[in-house]
Amino acid sequence: MKSFKLDMDLHTAQKIIENIMEDSVSNIEFINFGELSKVFSYQYKGKAYVIHFNNNGERFRKDEYLYQKLSKLGIPIPRIERNGKLNDIFFSISEKANGQSLVAYPENEIKRILPSLAIEYKKITEIPVDSSERYGAINHDGKGAFNTWQQYIESFFQKEQDGFWKDWYTLFDHSFLEKEVFNYYYEMMMDLSWYAPKEKYLVHGDFHTGNIISDGKNITGIVDWEMAMYGDFMFDLANLHFWAPQLEIPKVFRHAWNNVGEDIPFFRERLKCGMLFKGIDGLRFFAKKEDKAAYEMIKDKLSSI
Repeated sequence: MKSFKLDMDLHTAQKIIENIMEDSVSNIEFINFGELSKVFSYQYKGKAYVIHFNNNGERFRKDEYLYQKLSKLGIPIPRIERNGKLNDIFFSISEKANGQSLVAYPENEIKRILPSLAIEYKKITEIPVDSSERYGAINHDGKGAFNTWQQYIESFFQKEQDGFWKDWYTLFDHSFLEKEVFNYYYEMMMDLSWYAPKEKYLVHGDFHTGNIISDGKNITGIVDWEMAMYGDFMFDLANLHFWAPQLEIPKVFRHAWNNVGEDIPFFRERLKCGMLFKGIDGLRFFAKKEDKAAYEMIKDKLSSI
């Protein structure tokens, strides 16, 4: 099985952090965070910080843009202290939010926190996005690149790609990625994509319980905005529900809207579209990672949507 993370242990991380800080740090701990970054927490002069290491510096510029924009609007994003590069490794240092990731809480405690999460997330959906803005993944200046939501989704899975997904179509021939399975769910997703609203919303893009921080009652941080985009916010709810269906998150979020006399049009269709998007992306990712067990798990999830 392949890993796409930087190869960095605690000892190496401490040396790099102390080189960056030009001083000693303490209480360094590894944080299991995503598939591409290496993340550590540490103490410096009595305060707790988190440092992300990644081969891609663009993602940290994007995080900083969104911190500057969203923190002013009351969205709980930990303060970014510093971005930079040391040798060939990019890094970002932020304050450590109080509490821990939702994924670390027992299921019954997560369910008690979810109404607070729904309220915080509704605030994100209410952030105005100018009608002149384009759809899709935004850059570090907050600009999208596509005229329609459907164009963005198609581009995400197109054959010709740069970066991480360059030559990914070879997976159909040289891995266990099944083209018929992929295409079946892709076509279903594209058919459902037309239920998306014409209005654009800010979408986190990687909204799961590992990227949501809570003190056990309130949401204290929403982190890792690398995949932020303009489009249909239901994709964030779909991501949460895809990975943790037992939490019944769609019901909690819909209730938050209904409580203020609002509804979410075409709720089921948009939820399903977002889950299919996450699922087929998972198929190709775990094929690339050569993780057959995870690939089969994703197939099972897709078959039950």
